[in-house]
Amino acid sequence: MKNKERTFILLDKKILVLIVLSIVLAIFIPFLQNSAKIYAIKTLLSLLVITGLLLVNSYILRGLGKLNLPYSKNFSNLLSISTFLIATIATLKIWNVDISILLQSSVLLGLVLGLALQPILSNLFAGIIILSTRYVEVGKKIKIISSQIPYGLVPLPPYKFLSVENTDLGYKGSIKKVTLFYSVFQSDEGEEIKIPNAILLNSVILERDKENAIISIRVEFPLDIPLTLEELENEIKKSLKGFNIVDGPYFNEQSDKQYVFITMKIESKENWRETKSEALKRLLTLKMELEKKKKMGEKRK
Repeated sequence: MKNKERTFILLDKKILVLIVLSIVLAIFIPFLQNSAKIYAIKTLLSLLVITGLLLVNSYILRGLGKLNLPYSKNFSNLLSISTFLIATIATLKIWNVDISILLQSSVLLGLVLGLALQPILSNLFAGIIILSTRYVEVGKKIKIISSQIPYGLVPLPPYKFLSVENTDLGYKGSIKKVTLFYSVFQSDEGEEIKIPNAILLNSVILERDKENAIISIRVEFPLDIPLTLEELENEIKKSLKGFNIVDGPYFNEQSDKQYVFITMKIESKENWRETKSEALKRLLTLKMELEKKKKMGEKRK
């Protein structure tokens, strides 16, 4: 909230400067010669138009900030850009600049500069599309997956990549700001990354509101325990009482002759990390109890 207030205070100072300049210019207009008076009047009108548009824009932004509506930040950025374009066109009209001539003369220039400015233009149009279509929402938790944004793989045992948190690779975080040429992405680690809009628009965006709703569990159990496979399956289900098992448990492949992998999927509660941790604790406790019974049976013999 403090950053928003500082932004509005700074904007108000700019508007105040424009108002002061307009008043000073209006006072001196009667004392100017005819030729200078015309330019002064046009300058005054331009200042008034810009000041009025900035005032309207600032009040709308304040209202949107207080309402805290969905996509309000995206709309705020688009509104600021629209205000700038309207102010530019209105100022050109005041100074009797024929916009149609500018557009006609800019066709040839656009062809010449098109190839040279292709990366800039692609980011510009991508930014307009992102802002207008809400391709990403400012402040919402997402994951960005793109071959154009490099990431490093952490060396782990292969079976670790079977966990649900490693099924896809990318950057986790949220979009903090969308401009016409780049977007500011803040990762979960606190790092801020400026991503060109063209890359962001061509990336896969995963929304994380329902992240890891279903969790994969994979635990290794010994086969030489005093239980049949059906009894082992029942014991696993008993140990996970209170969890919603949506798939499994399944006897997967053997890691060697004495162990087998048991896999299943359970429904996550509010915090998927806590859910997975609690489920693994129960299964590992069961495994330790079975191994303890096995050793006690061997001692009796």
